[in-house]
Amino acid sequence: MAPTHERYTPARLAELRTQIGSSLVGDALDERGRRDQSLASGYVPLVAGQVLIGYAFPTRVEPAEEVPEVPFVGLLAALDAIGPGEVWVGATDGFRGAALWGELLSTASIAAGAVGAVLDGYVRDVRVIRGLDFPVLCRGVDPRNINGRGEVAAHNVTVEVDGVTVAPGDLVVGDDDGVVIVPRALIDEVVGAAVEKTSGESRFRQAVREGMPPGEAFRRFGVL
Repeated sequence: MAPTHERYTPARLAELRTQIGSSLVGDALDERGRRDQSLASGYVPLVAGQVLIGYAFPTRVEPAEEVPEVPFVGLLAALDAIGPGEVWVGATDGFRGAALWGELLSTASIAAGAVGAVLDGYVRDVRVIRGLDFPVLCRGVDPRNINGRGEVAAHNVTVEVDGVTVAPGDLVVGDDDGVVIVPRALIDEVVGAAVEKTSGESRFRQAVREGMPPGEAFRRFGVL
C-alpha cells in the first residue's frame, strides 16, 4: 500500500508549482546552512517550463548481466508501490546502459497519482511522454530497453544521487533550473521561506520597474 503524505495534498502541491521553483527553494536551503541539496547540473525537463514538486519515491537501479527469465520484477514492484503526490527518483550510481524510463512507466505513474520523475540517466518514448503532462527530468535519451541491461534493485529506500541523500518523503523540486531535494524535517520551513521570497521578489521587481535603484530595493525587500 502506498504511503499517505499528510503535509501537502495533491491540490496544494499543484498550487505550489505555480508559486515556487528550484532556485527559490535552493536559496531557502542555503539560508539554513544546507548548501549541498542541489543535484548536479544536467537534468533537463522533457517539456520546458514544467515544474515538478512532490515527495521522493527513491529507487536504486543496478546493472544486469543477462536477460532474466522473468523480466521487470523489481521495476513492476516499484510501479505497484508508488503513490499519490510522489516523484520517482531513479538513482543509478552512474549506470548508463539503457533508458530508465518510458511512456508506459509514465502512464502507470499517472494512474497511481504520482506527479513526476527524476532520472539519473536516460529515458525513451520522449515524443509520447511530452504529451502526457507528467514532468520528467533526466540526463538525456537512449532507445535501449532496460530489460537485461539493468534492474530496479530496491524501491522506497534512501539513496544517494550526485552526492545528495534522497530519503522517502523528502520534497523534490525540479524545473528548467535543475533539481533540489528538501529533507523531510525542513519541508514546512523551507517551503514557507520560498513562498515568502516569491512575494519579496515581486515587490522588488515592481519597485525597480517604477524607478527605485536596485540597491535601495534590495535594502528594503532583502531579495535579489
